Amino acid sequence: MTINISEVFNGVLKGARSLLVTALVQLTFFRLNSYFIARREVGANRLASTEQFTPYVDAQIQARVVKVGLMQIVLYDHVKGLFHVKSRSGRTHRVNLHEKICTCGKTLIYGFPCSHIISARQHRCVDFHSFVEGYYTTKSYYDTWAPLFYPIFNEDEWHLYDGTVIVSPKSMRRFGSGRPKSTRLHNEMDVREGKTLITCGLCKQLGHNRRSCKNRNEVR
Repeated sequence: MTINISEVFNGVLKGARSLLVTALVQLTFFRLNSYFIARREVGANRLASTEQFTPYVDAQIQARVVKVGLMQIVLYDHVKGLFHVKSRSGRTHRVNLHEKICTCGKTLIYGFPCSHIISARQHRCVDFHSFVEGYYTTKSYYDTWAPLFYPIFNEDEWHLYDGTVIVSPKSMRRFGSGRPKSTRLHNEMDVREGKTLITCGLCKQLGHNRRSCKNRNEVR
């Protein structure tokens, strides 16, 4: 199993695993730079257009607003904002607007209001955007991608290194020729893009060729 952050790294490094170390570092650097430039431009455009939240949150909230018309709302305490909201499936959830809590738990998990809280807020004619966490704002999105990468100097312009020289211990040295055998678990990142299976010219089956065909005598 993997987590989202590891999938992010896999997406950046996909197709670069077989490169040399220096080429891998260069590819990672330039690919990250392109990611930051594209997302920084998106954040700047949304700031200029006074968009309050990221496109993801806008789409999620809009999808939840559509569900509001199908819900039944009962008010219990106007001061504390206590409601129970019944969805179309018949399930009832308790909403506390004062504490920003709904028993469905989605608001706490995702950081923006669930459809039950949105329905309760609309029932009181109060804006529900205060329930969206600050890291979903356009300003936070822009600040995330604001750091800049700087051009790399030519190698002849590099400063001479005068730090500690690290020498690998002899026990870590690999003896023998050829690429060492990998012991890691493979996933979709290791699948070569555009790879096609061999088709036999005799029996038309996949996975082998005419020379290694076991059905050669039967086909003849």
